[in-house]
Amino acid sequence: MPEPLASRILAAMRCGVIAVDASGTVLLWNRPAAEILGIEPEAARGRDCREALAAYPALAHLLLDALGRATLPDRAELELERPDGTRELVGFSLSRVEDERGAPVGSAIFFKDLTLVEEEREREALRSRLASLGEVAAQLAHEIRNRLGGIRLFLGLARRRLDHDPEGAGFLDRAEEELLEANHKLGEILAFVRPVRLELGPVDLAALCREAWDAVAARFADAVPHVSWDLADPLPPARGDRDRLRDAIANLLANAVEATGPGGRVTVRLCVESAPTLVVEDAPVPLPGLREFGEHPARRIRIEIEDDGPGMEPEVLRRVFHPFFTTKEGGSGLGIPTAQKILDAHGGGLDIVSAPGQGTRFVVRVPVLAEEGQGG
Repeated sequence: MPEPLASRILAAMRCGVIAVDASGTVLLWNRPAAEILGIEPEAARGRDCREALAAYPALAHLLLDALGRATLPDRAELELERPDGTRELVGFSLSRVEDERGAPVGSAIFFKDLTLVEEEREREALRSRLASLGEVAAQLAHEIRNRLGGIRLFLGLARRRLDHDPEGAGFLDRAEEELLEANHKLGEILAFVRPVRLELGPVDLAALCREAWDAVAARFADAVPHVSWDLADPLPPARGDRDRLRDAIANLLANAVEATGPGGRVTVRLCVESAPTLVVEDAPVPLPGLREFGEHPARRIRIEIEDDGPGMEPEVLRRVFHPFFTTKEGGSGLGIPTAQKILDAHGGGLDIVSAPGQGTRFVVRVPVLAEEGQGG
């Protein structure tokens, strides 16, 4: 494609576009990106993206992570904080650019400011396309929850009349368990269809992971596998929404428990990444052209949840982030997609490494809380 035509196409795009090469140097920065971020293209092109995006470190991390991640966010949302303290919600997709051999040579992020008035029509169109899953599903789930609450009340009244009938009381207990399970699944649907709104603050991820494990272990009772912990000490606090992160980690731990069973093993590792992941999972040799960034204030905490279960077939791994896709009897298919949505909203991410007979490893990344004077 002739260079002038490519430039005109880039200029005509209504979304922001930022592209970097394998070393993290900014190659493309179009006008919508400048308008959304308040940074002119001339001040960004040719610079290290972590320098050009110092005010928005999450965007730099996404671009660099795209070089090595096995799965890339598509139509995800991220809340950015401007230097003046105001916030904006952006929708984004990531792409990796590869050479003829399939080696990563760069990455690009395409994003739109969903808070702008001119984008409201697009958001309305999106809501319309997802109406059956979103607003309608939420209303329906609310109505069903109200009915479930009434049914549970009547079960309690009936149990009082069956004090001397153990068999009848047992039937009522089973009915109540089914009600609670239905209520739990409705909660999963509601959590997925609602927009992610974060209450950010310092989070002790080591303590949070143990808390999430205790909740999962209590839920599965006698079917809990052996768990081992590998925690770097000390870990700095993460920047996140504690309740949302606990939900995401608990979903992943529950998947690991279900994959292994009582005779299996789950390993949880936590450490600090001093720079974004610049190598493909399981590839110890850095990609050509990548340079070391060393210590940086916008570090991340890496959480690995690994099980020795049967692993996933390639087709299952390809669809595991799709809402409502599940291979488990009675599963909702929302645990992993919900975890991904929460982690992407934090400016972190979720990756999965799995193969048949080799178990599964979830790789979670959460930004570290920046110290005063470090910026970002």
